[in-house]
Amino acid sequence: MSNSITLSQSAYKELLSRINHLEKMVASLMKKFEQEPPYGTDAWWDWSIKKSEEDIKKGDYYELRDKKELDSFFKNIEHDRPNEQFRHKVRSQG
Repeated sequence: MSNSITLSQSAYKELLSRINHLEKMVASLMKKFEQEPPYGTDAWWDWSIKKSEEDIKKGDYYELRDKKELDSFFKNIEHDRPNEQFRHKVRSQG
């Protein structure tokens, strides 16, 4: 005895879309964990410092100039709002 269900075309497309999204998420996580040493180890600290230096060279970091901006930055995180205005690249173009 086999179990089967009938799906509409739109439900089938939605299911495929969700599976595709999950596959991309898993691939992204696998890539991250394959590259990143175990957290907190000496190897992880070396890796983290190197990655940070690369980000700084690319200008890919946040720049907070005072306590008011720091408070705003963390309030945005708390309320799930973007912090793009604090990105170095955005400020240097301004």
